[in-house]
Amino acid sequence: MFALRTTLIAAATLALAATPTPHATAATVQEDVITLTNAERTKAGCPALKQNAALSTAAQRHSADMAAKNFMGHTGSDGSNFVTRIERAGYTRWTRAAENVAAGQQNAAAVVRSWMNSSGHRANILNCALRDIGVGHQYRQGTTYGHYWTQDFGTR
Repeated sequence: MFALRTTLIAAATLALAATPTPHATAATVQEDVITLTNAERTKAGCPALKQNAALSTAAQRHSADMAAKNFMGHTGSDGSNFVTRIERAGYTRWTRAAENVAAGQQNAAAVVRSWMNSSGHRANILNCALRDIGVGHQYRQGTTYGHYWTQDFGTR
């Protein structure tokens, strides 16, 4: 019995150690969105987007705001637009910028598919003049949509 209990405790400890932290999970989801977005751009002959820390910050803040306030849209709860948000996050001196938002899609593949099925969002993804990207994702149980997504794009 002692050996079985020790084995179960050891297995549980290993399982916990292998469980990603919420932050690591969020980063993986964001990386998946970038990978899938770049795959669409490659098919269209566009260069791959490079992840940008300031755009990532702006996108994550907007996704968190939408989740916290239970809404989906390009206007933040403080009245901000995406230009204000990317500049607040430090993405300045840009020459082109765009934003995609979505809500309800449960994973990276679903949200990229949704954006690609929308003409305006698709145009942002396939705009070959855009060079940088940041992705935000926030999950909040008990809200209308659960999952909230933002892509911020730019060129400097």
